Amino acid sequence: MKTPRPRQLFAVILALVLAPTAFPAAPAPAPAAERFVFAVIGCVPYARYNDGGAAFPRLIAEINRHAPAFTVHVGDTLAGSENATDELLKQRLAEFNTFTGPLIYTPGDNEWTDTHTTQAGGHDPLERLAKIRELYFAEERSLGKTPIPLVSQRRDPAFKKFVENTRWAHGGVVFATAHVVGSSNNNQPNVPGAVAEWQERDAANEAWLRAVFAEARATNALGVAVFIQADPFAADAGRQGYASGFEKFLKTFEEEARAYAKPVLLAHADEHRFRIDYGMKFEASAAPVPNVTRLETFGDDNVHGSLVVVDPASAQVFLPAPLIVPGNGLPKLLPAAPRAGRGAPGRGGPAPARGAAAP
Repeated sequence: MKTPRPRQLFAVILALVLAPTAFPAAPAPAPAAERFVFAVIGCVPYARYNDGGAAFPRLIAEINRHAPAFTVHVGDTLAGSENATDELLKQRLAEFNTFTGPLIYTPGDNEWTDTHTTQAGGHDPLERLAKIRELYFAEERSLGKTPIPLVSQRRDPAFKKFVENTRWAHGGVVFATAHVVGSSNNNQPNVPGAVAEWQERDAANEAWLRAVFAEARATNALGVAVFIQADPFAADAGRQGYASGFEKFLKTFEEEARAYAKPVLLAHADEHRFRIDYGMKFEASAAPVPNVTRLETFGDDNVHGSLVVVDPASAQVFLPAPLIVPGNGLPKLLPAAPRAGRGAPGRGGPAPARGAAAP
């Protein structure tokens, strides 16, 4: 056999080095997380402020125009004075399914907690809660024209009835709903069965919060966003301490948020005014939690919403802003006026302007 000449040997070696299969390609860098937007609405539509049935569709159309990654309705799909019939609950479900993107829903007190009153139809609240679970949470997926899969608490055998507690991930962020409602979170001794229901759901919410933050830590998430219906902060009503029915939820949330140490958003409705707090105080006399942002969205006669930009390049991550709907009445941007028995305006904000309507 002929020995290759030096020039020929060099050509063979060079061909092997340059061949695409000679060495495995270096792994491609992971794509950087991109900015995206989601929407938050709540306490809409109330019939008396729905402009003859046109205001809520205008809100939906405006959200669809912005094409957010998803929308979250944080409860109260009807006013407390409306009858929460099967027909009305089904109508809201149909409206939710007109959102072009995914629509995630967490229940409010007007749909079930407060339906025992005469003006709300004199229902059994627990029966209404069962109906809401049946209608809105039959499957582990969102509503809307393009639903997304959700993980729900039904997967935990200890809390499998709480199908409404859901979570999902998008753009490196963990999102979750927790079933926390007004009227003291149903801690109402004067309503048969209410306290027992609250205690069971309160324990489920505690377990769910811990699972949500555990998921965020396990996936090295950029941040966590949690959506509830109620305003749980006693300080918003000028009171010290924790509000009845919300203490366990708030203490668990604060503990997990402090330990997580990355940006956390808590979004809710209930007081019907747009409001942002950076570095939220969970109890009036305590130090603020610097990594927690509280967003309260519009509602009631303010038929508008909120958009939240998620920017991985921002230290804040969550950047909320109001979404004003053309054609709907101009919103009131001041903190809510004090309701009867609720004390002074919340968190030391300015009192409503003279002539401003209370919610």
